[in-house]
Amino acid sequence: METRLLKCPGCGANLPPPSSISSILTCDYCGAMVSAKGVTVWPRPARPADDPPFAPDRPRVTVEDTRYVLLGRLGRGDSSDVFLARRDARLTEMVVIKVARALADADLSSDEYTTLETLQGSTAQGAEHFTRLLPQPVARGLAKEAGGTPRPATVYRWASGFQHAFTELREVYAEGIDPRAAVWMWKRALELLGFVHRSGYVHGAVLPPHLLVHPRDHGLMLVGWTHALPRGGRGSARALSTAHRAFYPEALWRGGAPSTATDAAMCARSLVWVLGGDPSTGTTPTRVPPPLADLLRAQCEPANDDVDAWALKEQVSAAAHEAFGPSRFTPFTLPGWR
Repeated sequence: METRLLKCPGCGANLPPPSSISSILTCDYCGAMVSAKGVTVWPRPARPADDPPFAPDRPRVTVEDTRYVLLGRLGRGDSSDVFLARRDARLTEMVVIKVARALADADLSSDEYTTLETLQGSTAQGAEHFTRLLPQPVARGLAKEAGGTPRPATVYRWASGFQHAFTELREVYAEGIDPRAAVWMWKRALELLGFVHRSGYVHGAVLPPHLLVHPRDHGLMLVGWTHALPRGGRGSARALSTAHRAFYPEALWRGGAPSTATDAAMCARSLVWVLGGDPSTGTTPTRVPPPLADLLRAQCEPANDDVDAWALKEQVSAAAHEAFGPSRFTPFTLPGWR
């Protein structure tokens, strides 16, 4: 006798074995009545109603035919607003939506997305790790909302834990962060820049709001790729943030092209600032040990057009060893973290 597994035609659940070929079975899950031959003898139930909508009071936007629920604003840049959102569906995901405020900035938004797509496909050493520390593209198009003007937008995956920028660190630690914490932040930033440079790009805007830290895991993520350019390009920076003038080397204000050296210099200036110092001069508070303070000051002004970020990281490790002795894990806390 042939034995076969019966499935309910109403919901797909497994049915119990029939006692005879003429048995009538009842599905325990949806209530459909089925003959032992697999033929429905009772109308299958109607499709269950959809779940109640998630947070119906929150605004929705649609990008590339996918609707998202906006959960809150993450940041406000010179030309765009950044929101935390989730896909408005039963099977959801958390995303970051970057919406340009001006229609004229559509090309910047699109170029940033293209750059990040290229970097996600990089074959440079460490790509499996470092591509997770860059925004991961999901979709791009026009963000449409009820009654609003469609605006250029890009959608990226949400990276849990990377929610505090250097600007927030300075707000929490008004006098500056612990120099020991600055060491791991600097090293993580240089590792990531080293990968980006070996992948053929320069970031061009390594500013405090673009450096995000994961306090518990001592991780760092780099965002704000609107002005990234291929490495070795001769054109000038596409745009500079006047609100962060002190973080740019003077050569960029004179029309110079962003380079690996300017990325490293801006990174150093951001570290000086988050330590409580002056990014334009590289001066740090006296509590920063001299080996670390001297290296930061030297790196704030690029000496040439090319810097090996990985080699610079080794200099940071040597300075930290001279200042603090053998490396050890130093907890770093922020509000909401342990």
